[in-house]
Amino acid sequence: MATHILFRGPQDRNDCWRAMFADALPNLVWQHWPNATDKGAIELMIVWKLPRDYQQDYPNLRVIFSVGAGVDQLNLDTVPEHIKVVRMLDPGIAKGMAEFIALHVLNIHRDTFHYINANKTATWKQLPTKATSQRRVGILGLGTLGQVAANSLLALGFSVNGWSRSAKQLKGVRCFSGMEQLEEFLSQTDVLVSLLPLTIHTQGILNNKTLSQLPQGASIINVGRGEQLVSQDLLTLLDKGHLSFAVLDVFDTEPLPDSNRLWQHPNVIVTPHIAAITQDESAGKVLVENVQRYAKGQAMIGTVDRAVGY
Repeated sequence: MATHILFRGPQDRNDCWRAMFADALPNLVWQHWPNATDKGAIELMIVWKLPRDYQQDYPNLRVIFSVGAGVDQLNLDTVPEHIKVVRMLDPGIAKGMAEFIALHVLNIHRDTFHYINANKTATWKQLPTKATSQRRVGILGLGTLGQVAANSLLALGFSVNGWSRSAKQLKGVRCFSGMEQLEEFLSQTDVLVSLLPLTIHTQGILNNKTLSQLPQGASIINVGRGEQLVSQDLLTLLDKGHLSFAVLDVFDTEPLPDSNRLWQHPNVIVTPHIAAITQDESAGKVLVENVQRYAKGQAMIGTVDRAVGY
């Protein structure tokens, strides 16, 4: 019996992935939401966000593939246990994320944002520079994305520390783990990069207490999830001068409302959730391999552990 798969997303991506699946799995039946002709046959679904009433409309659904590296947008608490959830481990996402992080760590390191502000007042003032080895970059979250980012920063000569929920080892990186080591990690971080997944344990983790544990003059790059940052606490610490700059790519409300003060703050750079975009070709290959694994009864790459939320 043929496997039926439903994709919910833009037409150009649908056309790309449908062709890739047709070449690799000619017996698979591909359908594009909302034009599913046989909803009861759908076993697999590829989505960013789930359709309303998907449980009733697709009673034989067995696997949900997220088109992104995160799965918090799917609200796992509402997904039945018999349905597996698989996050996207696309090398294209990791590469794009590492590029974005390296770009803005370098911007902070070389005072680019300071000079942009100085341009507005025609201020000619040189700031002292330091070697990359003297700049400590701390990565919150040492999963796939965090490890690729760490290696990119090491290649640029930065001193890299990393923190994760459980103990990890990464060549060239001083690793911290657990809440008992979080303060020590933060105290040795000049540029904090947050790549944490959103869970009940990480919601609001970037707050006045934790951000105050960063050294005077530190900066922050948030590419994890907006709900992890208490933006008013960040603004207060920027205004006090404890923090220097913030690069924010994710927000608890997206698009970020026009009235939000983050837009106007001179030491905040807002980007519209573009740090890492799923690349059709590389992501399509990952999806094809996982569907092949599903068909063979093998474990799928990126299957979410419900106990930890990622």
